[in-house]
Amino acid sequence: MKKTSNRIGQAAPRKAAFTLVEIMVVVVIIGLLAAIALPAFQRVRRQSLATRYANDFRQIAEAFLRFSLENGTWPAGTTLEGEKPSDMPDGYLPARYFETTPMGGGYTWSGSSGRIRLRSTQATDEVMQKVDAILDDGDLSTGKFSRILTGGYHYQLN
Repeated sequence: MKKTSNRIGQAAPRKAAFTLVEIMVVVVIIGLLAAIALPAFQRVRRQSLATRYANDFRQIAEAFLRFSLENGTWPAGTTLEGEKPSDMPDGYLPARYFETTPMGGGYTWSGSSGRIRLRSTQATDEVMQKVDAILDDGDLSTGKFSRILTGGYHYQLN
């Protein structure tokens, strides 16, 4: 084959392009950066979930404490997730009490024992231990916030 030329005696200039080795180096660097960033992203996500749960528990607790202070007793217990106690007026509980949580499951109220329960959740003990550290003592087996043996977690108000 004959080389084409644009001037007498000179070969045509090559088009600028990346070589396969250069592309592979870039892909490896991107992979390494992703491998470093993924654990940090997961850690931030777990902390964000823990903060969300802790804030939900605090807001719900404030509603039940307010009812208790105004009425001299706790409202009636509930059995279904997101169910409002029958004797509690509308407007006391925050909207999140009625919604499914970010990791599934929902909140119920124990009634006279003064506990907010989180049931049927897929939240891990690692996330909920962070919630416990925010609300209580950081130990899911002791204190006001703890793991329930039958599954889920509860926050003791009294």
